[in-house]
Amino acid sequence: MTVFKSFFKVLKSYKVSMMMYMGIMIGVVSILAGTSNHNNASYYDVSQNIVIEDEDGSEASKALIEFLGTKNTIKTGDYSKDQITDMLYYTWISNYIRIPEGFGEAFLKDEKEGIKLLECKKNEATAAGYSIESEIDGYLNLLAGYVAGGFSLDEAKGLAAESLNDKSAISMVAEVKVDDEKLFTVFTVLPYGIISILLSAVLPVILRFGSEKIRMRSAVSAMSSSKRQLYTTLSVAVVSTVIVAVLVAVASILSGEAFTSRWWLVTLNFLVLSLTMVLLVVALSNFKLKPEAAVGIANVIGLSFCFLGGAFVPMEVLGEGTKMIGRFLPTFWHSEAVLNIKNGGGFFEISNCLLIQLLFGIMVMGIGLFAGKYFEKKS
Repeated sequence: MTVFKSFFKVLKSYKVSMMMYMGIMIGVVSILAGTSNHNNASYYDVSQNIVIEDEDGSEASKALIEFLGTKNTIKTGDYSKDQITDMLYYTWISNYIRIPEGFGEAFLKDEKEGIKLLECKKNEATAAGYSIESEIDGYLNLLAGYVAGGFSLDEAKGLAAESLNDKSAISMVAEVKVDDEKLFTVFTVLPYGIISILLSAVLPVILRFGSEKIRMRSAVSAMSSSKRQLYTTLSVAVVSTVIVAVLVAVASILSGEAFTSRWWLVTLNFLVLSLTMVLLVVALSNFKLKPEAAVGIANVIGLSFCFLGGAFVPMEVLGEGTKMIGRFLPTFWHSEAVLNIKNGGGFFEISNCLLIQLLFGIMVMGIGLFAGKYFEKKS
């Protein structure tokens, strides 16, 4: 129990760092939850900036562009793929829509086949992109229905637009959308909290226990090294459990959802990532690092893992090169699992993501143990 008490005594000296990162995490999650609520509750009444590339030029494609132009601002110009990606990332536009050649002909034959031809990219971090997709689907379905009812295309486009101007269902749709978005928005950014807190507050405590001075004192004590290591591990487990519980509680309160089937799935996903981060912290403690370096390590690992892993930047706007690097990080697979759950996936659909996260933790743990034995022999 002496080691256990000493661990928490040393941990107290890092309470400012722990509270700071916890405060930052709560603040970020609160802002995101509030933004998600505001955006989703009002997206039907807000004009969005969109880019449309019409390669078809048919009456059907012109009707769609005309309808979207009545509610939104259509930006014109010859944009490259990189420019479109940047515009989506910085939310200068909500959607990029490409209407391929043959759309009009396919749409008039079979509306579903025509809609499938449309290419629509959006920023998944905001609700605006989803509202544009909803407008497109709603308008084209009505347009096809009026054409099938015997109206000409010119008559049908006016009737479809008039029908969609009825806003009686906005409140109900917005309410559903809010509940759907918040849970995933909040849990996507939680990795930054657990990574930063563990590396900035827990890692330096372990490093202090592994210093030469402490090891020399422990060598002459009655307690065996294996028992001392056990108590240290239990201390880390207790601290990590408390941190995870607080973060999950805050995320659940701000998202307004708890104990649903998808809440259990996103929570399980976060618990697996947290376990992986604990293994990473234990692995790093074997590299003879100075406790003072922990804050720098926390910033480098925390920011890089979250940016490359899709916690800060939506997966859809990440470049292929960035995604290739991100696939080697557990945060990437955490974000991938959240996206799968959001799309209706269950445990089976996210099991691969969970397994890859755990394998990362086991791998770095193995490297850490090998490094620890190497430094021990060297000393």
